[in-house]
Amino acid sequence: WKIRLAALLAAAVLWAWVRSDQTLTLTVSAPLEIRSASRTMRLARRPPAAIDVKILVRRDALPTVMPKSIRVVANLTGMRGRKISVALTEDDVLRPDGVTVLEINPSLLVLEFEPIGSGGDE
Repeated sequence: WKIRLAALLAAAVLWAWVRSDQTLTLTVSAPLEIRSASRTMRLARRPPAAIDVKILVRRDALPTVMPKSIRVVANLTGMRGRKISVALTEDDVLRPDGVTVLEINPSLLVLEFEPIGSGGDE
């Protein structure tokens, strides 16, 4: 009976460890926010509304992953020019605790600007 009790205890510990260590890999479509764009320039072409982000989520953090709980922020502070390339990294992904960013697609945004008041608005 001692061996059976030890085996049952070992099985319970192993089950609890495996259950708590489980993670899920998900791909979410995260909305894109552009911050600190020039006030004298406007986007010539609309950037994508969302960026695909592949994430690793711990099972206990899964309830915090809801629509709009993950966002991608492209910060243009200090960038100048009519054509700007912005590399998106995991630091640009706002996310809840327990979520790890694995991949961002596209990972490079190319934004084209034009002066306000020009273009085909006439």
